[in-house]
Amino acid sequence: MADERILDQIYFSHEYLNEMERSARDYGTGEGLFSSEIHTVTAVVHSPGINLTQLAGNMGISKAAVSKFTSRMIKRGYIKKSRSGSNQKEVLFYATEKGRSAAQGHAAFEEKTFGPFLRIEQDLTAKEREIILSYFKKIKNIIEE
Repeated sequence: MADERILDQIYFSHEYLNEMERSARDYGTGEGLFSSEIHTVTAVVHSPGINLTQLAGNMGISKAAVSKFTSRMIKRGYIKKSRSGSNQKEVLFYATEKGRSAAQGHAAFEEKTFGPFLRIEQDLTAKEREIILSYFKKIKNIIEE
């Protein structure tokens, strides 16, 4: 056990999460959606009437990327767009029934997949949590240098 490295566990977790990102998954609509697609739909479900700039900010990605994802999800029937009443140039996004259904399926998937991880985290003592966060913050600082 003493020769077991934390880095090996991080790598295993990284590979597991990467594989989930690479795979399309059916969230109850009969169609496979990639992570970027379902996260776009879910963001629109949670903020009906959101514009492109706000959506990009909420998702932490570029407006160009959001534009690509929203266009794809509009064509597939998960979201729809409309013009703002006050500013006809501004496009607002809304989820369709199909989009809301997919978002519900995604929430169930996240609970099943990540719920056990979150429960483990909740069971950590304050000291354990402090040590783990300190370790990862040090790694983040090295990466950001």
